[in-house]
Amino acid sequence: MTIQEMRSVFEKLNTCQEWSLQLLKFGKVRNEFSYNTHNVTITTQNALTEFMESLADIYIGQNGKMDSFQEVVDYDGSTIGSRIHRIELTNPLVSESYGKLATAMDSPDMAGNALEFSASAYVLKGSIEEDDGAVSDIRLFTIVNPFKTLKHTFSWDGDSFKVIPTKTLALRQHFDVMIWGDAVYMFSLSGEKLFDMERAYRQVCANKVEEIVCTGILSDDETFRQYASSGYNPRRFVAFDSNRLQKIKNDIVFRNKMAEKFGIIQGDNETYDSSDKDNVERIVKFLCKKGMLDPVDENPVEVEGSKQWR
Repeated sequence: MTIQEMRSVFEKLNTCQEWSLQLLKFGKVRNEFSYNTHNVTITTQNALTEFMESLADIYIGQNGKMDSFQEVVDYDGSTIGSRIHRIELTNPLVSESYGKLATAMDSPDMAGNALEFSASAYVLKGSIEEDDGAVSDIRLFTIVNPFKTLKHTFSWDGDSFKVIPTKTLALRQHFDVMIWGDAVYMFSLSGEKLFDMERAYRQVCANKVEEIVCTGILSDDETFRQYASSGYNPRRFVAFDSNRLQKIKNDIVFRNKMAEKFGIIQGDNETYDSSDKDNVERIVKFLCKKGMLDPVDENPVEVEGSKQWR
């Protein structure tokens, strides 16, 4: 997926003439992450269609929001704001949560009225026509409660202005997450909240930490577990590189070279010293592709995210 291809998705939003709106509530309930939805009926004709046309223009019109994005990349845990992060629906980081979300969208809870529903987000649902004529579903999520209480705001009733006594439904001129085809596209880090991804990448971190410990390259396994699983490190493990681990496990010369290059202190028997927090950080950054060598002088540099050179 390229930025231009993503722009073409926005261009196709006007091929859908039947948009629907759902309120969405998500979060932990009795230690389990769950979703609930509530359908919203808007009786003003073409209101949602006109809103979507406006939203598309906000993104791909002159000086649109898409101008702030430079590329679409596979999700790697980085927080670079100029990137749209793509993650397949089958990826373990989102697959379980997506299954629950899809079920909730298909089976809305219609008890009570919309104003009584404690929404934490809303989703616009439609279908767009592809270049080959096929039709595919698209879902746009905005992670915000759409209801507002307008203070000191008055409406005209045909005779005079009066205070608006009830909450209003206000759709925002942005969205955070797109589900289209077989993937999730995150336009902001709010997408991580939608899919409870912190839980998922902490599990990835735990698994990878044990994989590292089992290689025998560390001086202190327990301390490594403690430091490698804390702070910003769990997010880093999304980009864990098993090839790097195997290389430093099986090639002692390479292990020693990387220790020298990246300032990783070594213990006895050419192990990596994992009793020191800063040293554990260097080990994690190297294994998670956050540490690279400058191609000019081969000095180590820290990077937020990396991808294959083209």
